[in-house]
Amino acid sequence: MVGDYLLVKCKVCGNKIDRNEAFKVIVDKKNSYYCNEKEYNELIRKQSVKDNTYEEINNIFGRKVTNTVLYKEIWDLSLIYTFEKILSYLKFNSNYLSGVMEKSFASEYAQIRYFAAILKNSLSDFKEDDSVLDKQLVVDIPKDNYKKKERKKPIIDFEMEVDEEL
Repeated sequence: MVGDYLLVKCKVCGNKIDRNEAFKVIVDKKNSYYCNEKEYNELIRKQSVKDNTYEEINNIFGRKVTNTVLYKEIWDLSLIYTFEKILSYLKFNSNYLSGVMEKSFASEYAQIRYFAAILKNSLSDFKEDDSVLDKQLVVDIPKDNYKKKERKKPIIDFEMEVDEEL
């Protein structure tokens, strides 16, 4: 029968899928459907990175920033760069950015625009390299092949030997 199945819309990609084959998540007594569990988990991971990015920004500012200009600026940057790259840059340069944000600004808007300008100018050159942060410093110390050399006789010992022979 044609009417035995219902089509639901995936929350991520918008595809219409059979309700019986879709991955279902219940949130606040509401069903949300996804193509599969992998797509849902990827959505959760991306949301987590986005939340961590804003949390890191709040740490840099030293307070919770509620001005919506910040969200617009970061969203615009995320269209060019990923939230992963933005978060990586923020964590790597946290001390520098915190120091800059402690300066006096005419308004919160000016502070946010200055912060966004720093990100715009720096993100293109930033190389996201997680391996640098995770690696430990390995120091290669050569094996100790030192052998104590026989000490050379001072000239005075030679003179004494010559004097004794005479």
